[in-house]
This record gives sequence, C-alpha cells and structure tokens, in this order.
Amino acid sequence: MIASVPALPAALFGLPEWAGRLVLVGVVLVVTAILLWMIGWIVPRLVARSRASEGPRARQTQTAVSALATSLRYVVLIAAFLAITFALAGGGAAAALSGGALVAVVVGFASQRFLVDTIAGFFILFEDQYGVGDVVRLEPTGYTGEVHTLGLRTTVLRGPGGERMIIPNGAITAVRLLPGGLRRHRLEFLTRDPDAVAAALHEIAAPLARAGGPWNSEPRVVRHEGDDGVTRVIAVVDVDVHREEAAGWLADAVAARAGDALEVPPLLGRDPGRR
Repeated sequence: MIASVPALPAALFGLPEWAGRLVLVGVVLVVTAILLWMIGWIVPRLVARSRASEGPRARQTQTAVSALATSLRYVVLIAAFLAITFALAGGGAAAALSGGALVAVVVGFASQRFLVDTIAGFFILFEDQYGVGDVVRLEPTGYTGEVHTLGLRTTVLRGPGGERMIIPNGAITAVRLLPGGLRRHRLEFLTRDPDAVAAALHEIAAPLARAGGPWNSEPRVVRHEGDDGVTRVIAVVDVDVHREEAAGWLADAVAARAGDALEVPPLLGRDPGRR
C-alpha cells in the first residue's frame, strides 16, 4: 500500500480549517515573492560582473546567467502553483493526486505555446546558436539588435535607441549573426573617370570613419576595366546594422560629388561575403 500523506490539520493556530488553508496559501505567496525578488536582485549583479570581462567566456557566462534566471523563475512559479493546489485541496494523498491531475490538464491545454517556446529556447542554448552580447537579425520578424537577455521562452534584443524587442523563441525560424554589429554593403559605379570616383569616396567616407561614424574603416575599392573606356568601380563598406541607410546615403553623396563622371546612377546591394 502507498502510505497516505497526512491531511492538513482542521485548525491552524486555532483557526477553522478553511482559514488555515488560506494562511498556508498566504505563506506560499510571500515565500514566492521573496524568492522572485532575490532572483531579480542577484541576477543583474552577476550579469554586470560578467560584463566586466571580455571574450567568448564572458559571453557564455552572461548567457548562462540569463538562462538560469528565467529557469529559476519558472521553477519557483510552478512550485508555488503546486503548493497552493495542495494546500487548498487539504493536503491528503487523494487531494494531491487530484491536484496533480488538474495541473496536468492545465499544462496540456493552456501552455502549448509555452512548451513550444521553451523547447526552441533549449535548443538555442544547447547548440549555442547565439548568446548575450551578440548582434543578430531574427527571422521572419527581421528584428535586429544586440541580445540583451536569452531565456528559455524569449529572446530580448536591445535596439540602437535602447528599445527592447521581445521575441518568443518558438517564433524564430532563422538567425543571422552579424560579427561586430556590422553588415557589408557593395556599391558599384560605372565611370570614365575612376580616379574622381575613388577620390570622392575617400573625401566623404574617411572623415566619418575617423569620427566613429556608421562605418569604422574606409570603403575598400576595386576597379574592373570595361569596354569603351568605362570602368566599374566597386566599393565594399561594413556599415553599422543600426544605421544601414548610411550605405545608400554614401552612394548618393558620391554620385552627387562625381557628377558627370558617372555613366549611370550607382548600384547598391548587400555583399554576400558577410551576412
């Protein structure tokens, strides 16, 4: 036989049975609030300490702390839910079993999306697809930013203006990692005066590169001779993902500076050499 779990006493501190159960529920809620507060107090300090160092190990530590924090919150909330169900049911073995069956039904019908997101988050963490501090573009939403927190259920990105983008892990179909937070763009110019185009590129892009503008180095220029004295000048520049419109601005500015030296308006596209 299975030993029965002793039922809750009919009275707690001289209170009626129903009042005793409410007291236990209150105790569970207070303990839960304290545990959640402790997690919220400790985790930011651990993350700040890990951010004091640099390198892959620091990134892994930040990711692990972020994932552990969300996991602990879920464990505390689920345990609190079970404890409240147990207390309200009276604490007997039959009540515990019925409470467990109720939890199973609730989980089965109300948390399907939660389970999908959690499983997806587990594989993101297990396969180390990306971590805290990486700059990524998440498909199909197209949201781009630095990974602020990575939990089992959601990924939180931070945009250039400090805005936070919260994406359920189950909604992520593809991830594009952007090394250094830069995306490579390719500018093409058809011209009979390649020196004028190269000079315009240098005069416009160099001051911004030195000032820490949308690119951290000057465009790399390649020339290809064509027919009838026309040269195809290709400039490749790595642009901050948060300011990609600067690539179009650079192409227009060079076209305006070069003037009649261009045969046709410049072509602009992303270079496949860097995602």
